[in-house]
Amino acid sequence: MRYAYHQAFLQATERLSRHQANALLRAVGKFQQATEAGQWPRGLGITHLRRDYFEFRIDLRLRVIYRRSPALIEYVLYGSHEDVRRFLKSL
Repeated sequence: MRYAYHQAFLQATERLSRHQANALLRAVGKFQQATEAGQWPRGLGITHLRRDYFEFRIDLRLRVIYRRSPALIEYVLYGSHEDVRRFLKSL
């Protein structure tokens, strides 16, 4: 499986504090391990949104939206629940 980062995702993560960046890296690492192993931990809260878009939780407030295809996972958005809603309306 390959992983890629959409420009919007990178822009949203540019100004994170060290604590926020570490939380994001831990969650992404857990997600990628789960993807490779095919075992999904409950703590990530993986949810199917629309078509090939899914989300997982960083913490209670923050989410990562990713787009899944057979050979690629692209991280599309990092943001709040409200950011996710706005993104889904734009689809």
